[in-house]
Amino acid sequence: MSTFQPREGQLQILDYERGRMGVSAVPGSGKTSTIAAVAARLVRRGLPGRGKVLVVTYQNAAVDHLRTRIREELAAVGRLQVGCDVRTLHSLSHGLVRTHPALAGVEADFQVLDERASYQLLDKAVRLWNSQNTRIWGRLGPDEYYGEGWEQEWQRLAAQVARAVISTAKNRRLRPEPLLAGLEEGGNQFLRIGAQIYQLYQQQLQTIGGVDFDDLVWMAVELLEANPELCLRLRRRWPVVLEDEAQDSVPLQEALLGLLSGEGGNWIRVGDPNQAIMSTFTAADPRFLRRFLDQEGVQAIEMAISGRCAPRILALANHLVEWTGQRHPLEPVRNLAFRLQHIQPTGPGDPQQNPVDSESSVAFREYNHQLEEFADVARRATHFALLHPECTLSVLVPTNRLGYELGEYLRESGAEFDELLQSGQASRQVADTLGGVLDFLAEPLQRQHLEQVYRAVRRCWPQGDQVGEEAQVSTWLRSCYRPEALLFPEAGNGLAQALPPVGPIAAGDLAEIGCLAEELRRWLRAASLPIDQLVLTVAQDLLGEGELGRAQKLAGYLRNRGEQYPDWRLPELARELGQVVQGGSGALAEAGEGYEPRPGRITLTTMHKAKGLEWDLVYLVGVDGRWFPHALDDYFLGERAFWGGDPAAEARSALRALVGEENPGGMSATDHAHLEIIAERLRLLYVGITRARRYLALSWSREVPAGARMRPVASAPIFQVLKKYYQSQYGPTGQE
Repeated sequence: MSTFQPREGQLQILDYERGRMGVSAVPGSGKTSTIAAVAARLVRRGLPGRGKVLVVTYQNAAVDHLRTRIREELAAVGRLQVGCDVRTLHSLSHGLVRTHPALAGVEADFQVLDERASYQLLDKAVRLWNSQNTRIWGRLGPDEYYGEGWEQEWQRLAAQVARAVISTAKNRRLRPEPLLAGLEEGGNQFLRIGAQIYQLYQQQLQTIGGVDFDDLVWMAVELLEANPELCLRLRRRWPVVLEDEAQDSVPLQEALLGLLSGEGGNWIRVGDPNQAIMSTFTAADPRFLRRFLDQEGVQAIEMAISGRCAPRILALANHLVEWTGQRHPLEPVRNLAFRLQHIQPTGPGDPQQNPVDSESSVAFREYNHQLEEFADVARRATHFALLHPECTLSVLVPTNRLGYELGEYLRESGAEFDELLQSGQASRQVADTLGGVLDFLAEPLQRQHLEQVYRAVRRCWPQGDQVGEEAQVSTWLRSCYRPEALLFPEAGNGLAQALPPVGPIAAGDLAEIGCLAEELRRWLRAASLPIDQLVLTVAQDLLGEGELGRAQKLAGYLRNRGEQYPDWRLPELARELGQVVQGGSGALAEAGEGYEPRPGRITLTTMHKAKGLEWDLVYLVGVDGRWFPHALDDYFLGERAFWGGDPAAEARSALRALVGEENPGGMSATDHAHLEIIAERLRLLYVGITRARRYLALSWSREVPAGARMRPVASAPIFQVLKKYYQSQYGPTGQE
C-alpha cells in the first residue's frame, strides 16, 4: 500500500484529469510526494497509446529522488515503473537535439559545454575584449584603482556583466549581432560591453563546435517550432507534462514545455513563487509561474498545509509575507516579493504533525561586532549539538566567504559539522598547496614564487621536519636574487652561497631551505609530464591519504581543461588552478546534491543552498541591512559608488527594458535591479525561516570587518519588524 495520505490541496491535484494546472506549494507541504503520487496515478490510470508522463525538474539529484518515489508508489500497487520519464531540462533538450541534429542545424557530434567549461570560455572572451579595449576599461576605474589592481578587479566585473547579458539575451532568443545593432549610442555602457563580450564568446563556441546549456534549450525550442509534425509526435509520446520547481523557470524552459504540451494541452506546473531565490543572478523569474497561475483556463491549486514547522515559526513566515505585501514602503516590492498565501498547520489525524509551540522558540539577537556574533553562534551550536544529539541543526550564512570565516570558529569550538559551501576548507587547502607548487614550476625564476611555494609546502611537512623559523626562512627566500643558484648550485658551492650575505643563517633555517630545494628539483624534473600526472606526483609527495582523492579530482579537472584548450601550457594551467582556489570554478564544490542532515552534527551552508532542506534548529546569521536592503538608497553588495550602481544588474535590467519587459514606474536600470534584489532577499529570508522545525535564531552585528577596520552597519528593517511582531504575539524571544 502507498504510504502517501493526501491532504486538502493534494487531493485536488490527484483528481487532475486534463488541461493546464498550476500548483503553488508552500514550504514543507509535501511537493515531491505529491508529484510522485500524481505521476503514478496517471500511469496506473493509463495514457493514450503508449504515452508516458514527462516529469521535468532541475537537478540530477532531484531526478533520482523523484524516480525512486514514483517507483515506490507504483510498486505499492504491484506495477513496474514504466510509463514515466523523469528528466532534467537539459537532458530533455539534449535528447531532442541529439536525436534530430540535422533538423536542429548542428553536427551529429556536437559538444555541450558544462558550466565550468562555459565559464572558462567566457573568461577567455573577457581577456580578449580587454586586450582590444584597454582605453575603455582603463577609464572606467577610479583613480586609486588604476593599474594592475584595477585590471584584476575589472576582469572579474566584466565576467559578471557578460554572464548577466549572455544568459538574459539567450533566454530572449537574441543573438549578439542584432543585440549590438539595436543599442543606441550613449545607451547603457555595461550592456554594450556585455554584448561585445557575448559576441566574442559565441565566436569561440562556434570555433570549437560547441554549445552551452542555454544554446541547447534554445535549439530544442526552435527545433519544435520549425517542425510541427515532430512536435505532434512528441505530444503523443508525452501526453502529460509535469514540471517541478516551476518558480525557477526561465523563458526558454517555459517555451519548450509549452510547445511539448501544446495549446490548451496537459501541463501541470508545481512550485512556490515565494521560494524563488535565483532571479537576480540567473534568467529565472517567479513572475512566469505567477502569470501562469492567473491565466484563464488554468486550474490554480494551493498546497498550503505544512507539517514542518512549529506554529510560531509558521506565524513568523506568514507575517513576513503579509507585511511585505501590504506595508513595505516601496510599492513595487509589495507586488514583486511574494504571492499572498499563508502556510497552514496540519489538522488532527495528519501523519505529519507540526512540532508543538511549547517545545519550540524563536530568538532575535544583536551583537556589537561580527566576530562576537560568529563566536557566540559557534559556541551555542556546538553546545546544542552535544546536549541534543538526536536533533539536526544548521548555521545559515549569507555568503560563502562568511561561511568560511564562521567555519573557523566551529573548528575552534571542536564542533562536528558538514561544510556545504562552494568548497570546503580541506579542499581549498589541497588546491592552495598544489597551486603554489604549479605557480613555481610554471615560472621557477620568479623570486616571489620561491617564497610562496615554501609556505605552501611547509604546511604539509611532518612536525619533526619543521625545524626552522617560517618567518626567517621566508625572508631568506624572498632575498634570493638567483633562485637557479639555490636549486642547482655550481660545483663547490652550497646553499648558503646562493643566499645574500647579510648575516649568519640558523642551522634549522638552512635545513628547511635544503629540504625545499630537494623537493623542487625533483618536481622540476617531472614538469614535462602531462598535467594530471604532474599534479598526482606532487600530491603523493606532499599530501596524506585522506587528501589524495581531492588531488585526483583536481588533476582530472586540469587534464580536461588541457584537452579543451590544447595551446595551454603550465602557466595557463597554473592560473586555472588559482581560479579554482579563489572560487572561480565549481571544481572544488562539495557534494551537496542528495545531502541529508545528520542528528547531532551541524550543517554549515548558505541560505541559498539550504533550500529543500530542514533542521530542528536553524541559526540565521548576518541579517543586517547590507545583505537585506530595504530602500533604493541603501547600500547594495556589488554596487560601485563611482559608477552609481551594480554594473551586472544594470546591464541585465537595461537589456530587459530594451526588449520591452516591464520596468515599474519608468525607473533607472539600477533602481529596477535594486527592487528585484530587495524582493529576492526577502524571499531568501522566508526560505531561511521555513527551514526550522522547532527552534530558530536570527542575528546581526552592529559592526563588520572592512579591511583592517570595523565598519558600522544598520540592522535590516525586516529584522526589527519580525522581532516586534514576534514579541507582541509570544512575549520575550526564546533561548535554544
